[in-house]
Amino acid sequence: MNRILALFFILLFSLTVYGQNGSLEYNGEQEILNVWGTNYEMGYAQGYLLNRRIVDFAIDYLFNGLGMTPAEYNFLHGQYWTYFDVPLHFVIEAKAVLEGIKDAGMTIYIDTLGRNMDTTDVLIANSIGDLRYVFSLSGIFHCSSFSSWGNATIQDTLLNGSIIMGRNLDFSHTEMMLKNALVMTFDPDNGKDWVGFGYPGIISCISGMNEDMVAVEMNMGYHTNTPNINPRLEPFQFTQREILEIPDYNGNDTINFMDAFEKCKDSPNAGSWLCHTVVPYIDSATVAAAVLECVNESGDTFRIAENDTNFQPWNLLLLNHEEVNYPPLNDPRYTVILDSIRADSNVTIERMWNIMRAVSWYNTIQTMLFLPNDSMFAISFADSSSNAASKTPYWYHWSDLFPNHGSGIKETKPEKEGANILLYSGFMNLIMNECVIVYNVTGRIISSGEIPNIASGVFFIRKENSSEVKKVLVIR
Repeated sequence: MNRILALFFILLFSLTVYGQNGSLEYNGEQEILNVWGTNYEMGYAQGYLLNRRIVDFAIDYLFNGLGMTPAEYNFLHGQYWTYFDVPLHFVIEAKAVLEGIKDAGMTIYIDTLGRNMDTTDVLIANSIGDLRYVFSLSGIFHCSSFSSWGNATIQDTLLNGSIIMGRNLDFSHTEMMLKNALVMTFDPDNGKDWVGFGYPGIISCISGMNEDMVAVEMNMGYHTNTPNINPRLEPFQFTQREILEIPDYNGNDTINFMDAFEKCKDSPNAGSWLCHTVVPYIDSATVAAAVLECVNESGDTFRIAENDTNFQPWNLLLLNHEEVNYPPLNDPRYTVILDSIRADSNVTIERMWNIMRAVSWYNTIQTMLFLPNDSMFAISFADSSSNAASKTPYWYHWSDLFPNHGSGIKETKPEKEGANILLYSGFMNLIMNECVIVYNVTGRIISSGEIPNIASGVFFIRKENSSEVKKVLVIR
């Protein structure tokens, strides 16, 4: 227990790179992308800061991770808007991602396809699960989550009866995917702040928690049929983002799982999406956890702890089977967790992590814990040698990440200053004869002196006697 609790307090790496309505910072090995403003500004910031990584990631995952051929992908690309309808503000954000990449001086050209990346490509990267349902894509997408509260967590010193949710994201992956995992914070002008876990170019939500401490995560269900495509479908990752961003969706002045359920009912989805939703636990009258079963063929419904007599009344389990509209299927993970809870009904923070580890496998690329009552979460990303659940998580308190920018930081377009400097972030009116400290992309100091002594490349530069660090591209 002490090993995990010792990670509650974090120090973000001091090298913070500011861009256009966004910044990158580091907590140990974890990279954190912060964006804020309008959808256009947030998309532009991500494109500007991550630039070519977005294009390379999409190419790698589509052709190496999913094994598609260019011909197969071009067919899918041409059919995307026949089946899907993405809210306009997210289309604008996707378009802005590409503009940010180009303004950062990077190309968006895709050699494999012989054309530039376009807005539809960005949206496809945010719709992989839904595309699997509609176009029968290959890939392994097994996930699991488990929530406990009340009498189940009363023995834990920190939880003291409050709710905790553990979650494994099991997903087909590539080496590039493992190396580009991100903690992502969003501060939209017209919506709730939220944090999620994704990859370059992801502007939607796979798993996340908002400022009201509502946490959601999505699993693919077993009922893949999608007979109902009129009206067109909303990719579920965007549905989840709107669950987190839209305050009090059903307008009843109460924040609970019914807001998420009403949003799902209003947003037709492909196949079967199962959404585990948790909110802070107050007392026995609180429905703190629910699983939304959003099934294209049979309609949307939900279940709570009382619907599963094996785990009621203080636990809720989600794997990949529906339980309301269809009889549940056998799953060895169900037996593993049930046997564990029957042997000992007390759930601590450390035990929840161990439960997630027990049902993880080599494709577990993210493992996380959400503690809504305590405004905390923990996250671990897989690497080439270890799955996520076998690693020690990084812990964050909400106040570690939000507000995710200073009040005086504004968007500025990149501009040339002097003869040789193209600034990524309008850097402090830098002039040619000032003394600076130069870091390379790993954070190592490589030079001190005037700008003309720096070779061409991407660097992080800090003026002497200043703590502000900015990313610059030096062109000779």
